[in-house]
Amino acid sequence: MAPWPDMEAVLAAIDDFLGEGEPSAAAPQPQAPALGTFRTVLFTDVEGSTALTHRLGDAKGRGVLREHERMVREALKAHGGAEVKTMGDGFMASFRSVTKAVDCAIALQRAFAERNETAGEPLRIRIGLNAGEPIEEEGDLFGTTVILAARIAAQAQGGEILASLAVRELCAGKGFLFADTGEVILKGFEEPMRLFAVRWRD
Repeated sequence: MAPWPDMEAVLAAIDDFLGEGEPSAAAPQPQAPALGTFRTVLFTDVEGSTALTHRLGDAKGRGVLREHERMVREALKAHGGAEVKTMGDGFMASFRSVTKAVDCAIALQRAFAERNETAGEPLRIRIGLNAGEPIEEEGDLFGTTVILAARIAAQAQGGEILASLAVRELCAGKGFLFADTGEVILKGFEEPMRLFAVRWRD
């Protein structure tokens, strides 16, 4: 599946979001990261947010993005998700339950689809899901599990939920429908990854 336009800009933004830029000389050394806590990590990203801001102007564009933030936070609260961090057009969240994470992703896409039926300015979001044992440190999450979730979100189209093989396997028998989208090589990963689209439309 082809990535959306301006992929490099989006991946650069994700790198900044995850703190993968140049390290600060004054940054404190990490201490005793917590390992072994299983989490499902969810990333959201608003498709075309930069173009939206340019088209509407800073004030109106920010107002639309605030609506996105409100809707995401409501869905996280309803499904037991924890907001880890946010930037203007995206969220990183974690869940202790993989099924609740997938339920939340589906609820988000349905909520935005319903909103877009009457909204003057539609919002389409990309969602990526991965599960594993990230490093937990001072309320933040790090490591391969997190990076892979971000890369998966970067592969999605607006209105799409993409999940890793780990998420699909953990959801076996839970009533979710997954479509195999094939293998893709994600930035920073040598081996191809098989991704699955979560069906959310009734």
